[in-house]
Amino acid sequence: MIVQKIFRDNICFLSGCQRSGKSLLAALLPSIKKIEILNKEPILGSIFSMYQTGELDNKATKYLLSFILSNVNYSNFLGRKINLKKNDETSIYHLLNYREHLKKITVNKKINFKKIKNKKTIIYDTHNILLNLNLWTDLNKNFKIINVERHPVNLIYSWYKNGFGNFRYSPISQILLYKYKNKLVPYYALKWKKRYVKMRELDRIINIIYSLTKKSDLEYKKFKYKNKILRIKYENILENPYENLKKIEKFLKHKSKIFFNKYSKKIKFDNKTSENIIFKKLSLIKKNSSKDSHDKVHELINLYSKT
Repeated sequence: MIVQKIFRDNICFLSGCQRSGKSLLAALLPSIKKIEILNKEPILGSIFSMYQTGELDNKATKYLLSFILSNVNYSNFLGRKINLKKNDETSIYHLLNYREHLKKITVNKKINFKKIKNKKTIIYDTHNILLNLNLWTDLNKNFKIINVERHPVNLIYSWYKNGFGNFRYSPISQILLYKYKNKLVPYYALKWKKRYVKMRELDRIINIIYSLTKKSDLEYKKFKYKNKILRIKYENILENPYENLKKIEKFLKHKSKIFFNKYSKKIKFDNKTSENIIFKKLSLIKKNSSKDSHDKVHELINLYSKT
C-alpha cells in the first residue's frame, strides 16, 4: 500500500491522558504566530486504540493513520474542513492568521502539488501517544509530540468527578469500549477486565491511570529520540504560561513572536492547585478506594515529582 505524506513533517501531536489539561494548552498555542489549525480527529484515537488491543495490525494501522493525516492536511489547505464556529476549540477564529483561511473558502484555483508548501506547525489533539512511540516513529521519523501531564491526584479526582470509572453507552463516546458481563470496559482495562468489573469506581480509575502512566513512562525511557518529545506539566502551564509557550516555540524551532496578552484571558487561574487542595482530594480518594490503590497513588505522585 502506498502511504500518503501531505505536510507530514509539519505535524505536532498534542497528547496526554483524558482530563490531563490539553484543552488549556490548545487554547494558548495559537498565540505562537507559526501555529496552524488545531485538529481534533477522534478516529485517530480509535485506530490507535484498536491497534493497542490487536484489532488492527501494524500495516493497516500505519496506512489508515497516514491516510487520515494527509487528507485532513490537504482539506485544510483547500479550506474544505475549516471550522467557522467562533467559540469552538478548533475554530479558525482563534488563529492569528484566520483571514488567510477565510480566503480559501472562495478561492477556485487548481492546486499544483509540486508547489504546495507549509512551514507552519499543524496541531493534532489526541490521546496517549506515549503508549507506543515506535508506531509513530515508523509512521514518520520527523514527528513531534507535546505531552501534557497532570498531578496524579488532580487527574484521578477529575476522572472521578467526570464519571470515568463507570462508563455508560453514549452515541458520542470517543473511547473504545468492550462489553463484559453486561458492563462496559474501556480498552485500556481489557486485559484485566475480570478485576475491573469487580472494582469500586475509584479503584478502577486509579488502576487505569497507573497502568497508562507506567507503560508510557517505560516507553519514554526506552525511546531513542527524546528530542522529539516535549513533556509539560499542566500545573506549570497555569503557574508560568508564557515561559512554557517559549519552551514550545523553541521545541518547534519557530522564531516567531508570541502574542500572549491576546490569549492570556483563556487561563482560568482559579484552577491553580495547592498543597491543601491536593491533601483534601487525596483524602477523598483514599476514603473511597482500597489499600492497594493507595500504594499506587503514592507511586504515581513520586513518579510525577521526578519528571
